[in-house]
Amino acid sequence: MNSKYITIEEGEDYRTIAAKMTAFGYKMNHATARNILLSGMHKFMQHISESLGKQLTEEECNTLVMRQDIHEVLGDILPLCALEETTSCPVVK
Repeated sequence: MNSKYITIEEGEDYRTIAAKMTAFGYKMNHATARNILLSGMHKFMQHISESLGKQLTEEECNTLVMRQDIHEVLGDILPLCALEETTSCPVVK
């Protein structure tokens, strides 16, 4: 497995994300977009592991965050979570 680069068939690359963020008023380049995403995923992994009763070491968390299959699964799950939250929250309806 190549842990240096993550390639996902669907979605947007970091340059596209950075361009959109810049258009929204948050000046950003592709490296910053990548760093922000990986930092957020790191926090997300730590919270998930803690809620499951497993404390990840920094190295274990970094390894998980760099796995392509983790990115793909989160890419499938997070939109479903957002949809469920949107449809079940009376404030959003």
